[in-house]
Amino acid sequence: MEHISKTLNQLNPQVYESSVDEYTPQVDKSSWLSDSGISLRYRDKSFANFELDKGNKLAFDKCWEYAEGFPLVRPINYHSLGLFSKGVWGVGKTHLVCAIARRLQERCQFVNPVLYMTEPDMLRRVRRTYDHRDGEETEDEVLRKLVGIPLLIIDDVGKEEIADPRFVQRVWFSIINTRYDNLRPVIITANLSPDEISYHLGGNKNNEATFDRLYEMLQGVFYEIKGKSYRRKV
Repeated sequence: MEHISKTLNQLNPQVYESSVDEYTPQVDKSSWLSDSGISLRYRDKSFANFELDKGNKLAFDKCWEYAEGFPLVRPINYHSLGLFSKGVWGVGKTHLVCAIARRLQERCQFVNPVLYMTEPDMLRRVRRTYDHRDGEETEDEVLRKLVGIPLLIIDDVGKEEIADPRFVQRVWFSIINTRYDNLRPVIITANLSPDEISYHLGGNKNNEATFDRLYEMLQGVFYEIKGKSYRRKV
């Protein structure tokens, strides 16, 4: 079998982008990308327009395999995915996870299967519920959305300094524990090493319940992306 990367390079991007099951009834997907929380900058990101090099090739292949293998009929008990680039920004992590989201939306014909959110946005959304304003969503409603979606993508884990790390750890435990119990996967990206992710989620070696569950969901593997920021090439 040819390597996935080589195969993709030989595909016509327009043909690749429209590859869906022609025998499945079509639904209106025009709002799916925006409903997923993906910003305008990343709505056109796909596997076809990702720039491959030796530093991101493994991560690219794993993300492609993940998107193609994700079960749509009964989306449970599928492994999670973790991408990291220690101390390096702009190497394509967000592009890849948005490409996964887009590919799943191409494959799925019934309901939007994915929710994307950065960790800072996730935490702000939870904190906003503490104002208790009438008509706004409650913390329980926010968490239900985060744990109920077939695939949750949380980008930029640990990107911002947090004044109250216990709040961060409580939110993460609620999300990971519930998705773990219900066999629902999660994708995370970070500019931290796995050890630093563990500390961010738990604080110390005596509080690793969240990372312990996540580690099992990831099957013990984080995929590293190496290289220089593509933004500085512009």
